[in-house]
Amino acid sequence: MSDVTPMMRQYLEIKAEYPDTILFFRLGDFYEMFLEDAVDASKILDITLTSRNRNADGTDIPMCGVPYHSANPYLARLVEAGRKVAICEQVEDPKTVKGIVKREVVRVVTPGLVLDAENLSPKENNYLLSLFSRAGDSWGLAKLDISTGEFRVTEVHAKESLLAEIVCIAPREILLPGELRESPLLACLKTVLDGLAISWLDDWIYDTDYATRLFTGQFGVHSPDSLGCGALREGLLAASAVLHYLKETQKSVVGHITGITPYTTAEFLVLDESTRRNLELTATLAENRKKGSLLGLLDRTVTAMGGRKIKQWVNYPLVSVEKIRERLNGVEELLNDPARRREILTLLAGVHDLERLNGRISLASGGAKDLVAMRESLLRLPALLVALGGSESALLRRIHGETDPLDDVADLIARGIVENPPFLLRDGGIIADGYHAELDELRAVSREGKGFIARLEAQEKSRTGINSLKIRYNKVFGYYIEVTKANLSGIPEHYIRKQTLANAERFITEELKEYEDKVLNAEERIADLEYSLFQDIRERVAAQGERIARTADNLATIDVLAGLADLAHEQGYCRPDVNEEDRISIIEGRHPVVEASSLSERFVPNDVLLDTTENQLLIITGPNMAGKSTFMRQVALITLMAQVGSFVPAAEAMIGIVDRIFTRVGASDNLARGQSTF
Repeated sequence: MSDVTPMMRQYLEIKAEYPDTILFFRLGDFYEMFLEDAVDASKILDITLTSRNRNADGTDIPMCGVPYHSANPYLARLVEAGRKVAICEQVEDPKTVKGIVKREVVRVVTPGLVLDAENLSPKENNYLLSLFSRAGDSWGLAKLDISTGEFRVTEVHAKESLLAEIVCIAPREILLPGELRESPLLACLKTVLDGLAISWLDDWIYDTDYATRLFTGQFGVHSPDSLGCGALREGLLAASAVLHYLKETQKSVVGHITGITPYTTAEFLVLDESTRRNLELTATLAENRKKGSLLGLLDRTVTAMGGRKIKQWVNYPLVSVEKIRERLNGVEELLNDPARRREILTLLAGVHDLERLNGRISLASGGAKDLVAMRESLLRLPALLVALGGSESALLRRIHGETDPLDDVADLIARGIVENPPFLLRDGGIIADGYHAELDELRAVSREGKGFIARLEAQEKSRTGINSLKIRYNKVFGYYIEVTKANLSGIPEHYIRKQTLANAERFITEELKEYEDKVLNAEERIADLEYSLFQDIRERVAAQGERIARTADNLATIDVLAGLADLAHEQGYCRPDVNEEDRISIIEGRHPVVEASSLSERFVPNDVLLDTTENQLLIITGPNMAGKSTFMRQVALITLMAQVGSFVPAAEAMIGIVDRIFTRVGASDNLARGQSTF
């Protein structure tokens, strides 16, 4: 490296620490990439590959770059291609440094750790999944959506359960211990890992003592037992690998991840990988689209948070009668009060994605516009709480009682941040007038410089009686008071001589000197002070992240309940009687998705009775295109909808709790378009 420039030496040293990433190396107003990174990135991004001064052997050094202020779209394309990107920033002010500016990697963006809103699908979680197994018969799974702070952990004890859970989570990136590279256990994952970004971690990371230190450091607890994770041995190590990965990539405290939620698959209706696909729960078989799936029908939410919540409910139907009835009671109350339901949905429609705003603000990547979006959302909470007041169902009452109006946060942002701030923090104009006295004074100096000088000149003329007195400025001497020699006898004692000319004398006063210091540095000081004040406001908002997260979750739930009530009203659904009897009875049931599609034929309702005595097995017969597959899926979907907490397409429905659904029928059907396997 002795033959390369100091700048390239710095680049190569940093790149050596992040060999599996594309390094965005900040040079002025650009992120530059060099050598292999430049070659790869130019192809993915379809940007021009150029070169700079040659290597010692006479070859060119490939390079390309993107503007730092509009780098997010390029970053998104690299991550979408499965690449990791290390963001290397200047951490010193070039104006105060001689030689090479110090640079450091401030964040590593990976497919599973995306924060920027434009790089995320609003109603989809972006999961990082960690897996760990000691012997292959029990697997720990931990999933994190860093954009929302959701962090969950579980264990499964069969290969089929492992694959089903991975398909359900649909992660963007998976963390695996290095020892699995050559393990036969990897073979069972091939069907679901293909095409996903895999990050291999060193085996020493999966150590119980190290895991405990990571948990206590992140969550401030004495042991993982305090979080309910003590019994999940594999799950604990899978989760600690996530915390280690965050530590290595985010380079800062991830403050909005304040806890971890253990869960078991026994809490939910079991749906294997094939059943999920064949029932088209979240995407169609033919085109892999949300529209035409059960989720596409049920999602009437008006917020991104609600959209993610309803998808979770569809992926994880409940098996607890009490919890299901709690949801159904909430839906029924909103169904029976259409005016209140419309008011709630109207208010929620103006709420931004509080979960992801909270994540960006907590990780210091949120800008002034994020704070304004949070303020606009929080200002709707008082009216929402009024609309929820007097609720009768337990779930709505709990949401009303647990939703923090966050008045203090909204007030802080309203006082501190202008209503329409610029995109770039360093452009200034972010902090509202009246928030900080010194900033207001500096702005006044900057805006009223000429007026101040004119007023001061008039004041000094009046005070001294010298009508020819002038206040002037030049780059060499700055501001000064010029008095002709004929008028020197009228000079006050507090004038300080600065320069003698042939026909005049130049003076300075303490007042003029203070003004000069202010006006000459006002713009720079305004920018620095604004940025400092903005950082303070952002940190104070970030400190309330746990409160914001709880409120956001409550808003997501009310959004889902109101949306399900709206759907039930529109489609004429009935409330299912969910109980623990060993019987399913559906009167005039309809396939929810087929019924809602724009087919020319009328859907003919069907009855079904299943129990554990005389009706354990039903044989469905009929000619091709008679609707056998539709009927069988219809029973499964009505049952599943009931256990999600939704009203169902039937005249009456009694659903005894089901713990598992299997289906392999009609693998090539496209029921939403009236197409059957045959």
